[in-house]
Amino acid sequence: MSDLKEKREIAQSEARDKTTKIIAGMVPMGSAAYELLTTIVVPLHEKKRREFIHDLASRLKKLEDQGQIDFEELGRNEEFNTITTKAILLAQQNHQKEKIQALKNLVENTALKMSTQKINSDIIEHYLNQIERFSDLHFLLLKTFESPIEIMKGIGRKTSFEFINLRMVFSKLHPELDSKKDYIQIIWKDLYNEGLVIKETMQHSVPVDGAIKSIVTDFGEGLLDYIRIENNP
Repeated sequence: MSDLKEKREIAQSEARDKTTKIIAGMVPMGSAAYELLTTIVVPLHEKKRREFIHDLASRLKKLEDQGQIDFEELGRNEEFNTITTKAILLAQQNHQKEKIQALKNLVENTALKMSTQKINSDIIEHYLNQIERFSDLHFLLLKTFESPIEIMKGIGRKTSFEFINLRMVFSKLHPELDSKKDYIQIIWKDLYNEGLVIKETMQHSVPVDGAIKSIVTDFGEGLLDYIRIENNP
């Protein structure tokens, strides 16, 4: 080995050691915490990434075999590449199965829509940001009030009231969440501020005879449309 190459490798090794010491010094428990990060957290991070990519690739290959998409053409599409890359990054940073499923569905639906129509990549990226930030409760509320007609008919048979507010509707459907009623109000306000529901408060009264339109906005419908696949919710 030449002296120059040996000196370069020694310098690189010293730089890595210095970086390790700096990181360890920033973390409580020092080197023990650093070892934890490098031996457990980082490999887990990569494992999630590999699993997500493998499953997504299988789903897209199936669509191509069915003649629904042209994978080679998608591979040349910068919008699709950007959306897919962001979905992968979000997936490897998340442990919630529902969110990971939503991210896969969004990429798959994006691929399908790109094959037949022009998409708005800015809106899809906004949906990605909402998937990252939203909890399961956000999506449960959206799905509950997306098509409430049949729900209201069912509730109408169990109450003597002519009108009932949205909070009571949700309580009758999900009594196990009554202990989180204050948090649910906060989540609803969040959905309203994001432009996903038309009513600012869940105290809004609706008729129990089933004559009620969707409480979810077109923008909210779009989000649900992208994260849902028939027979694969």
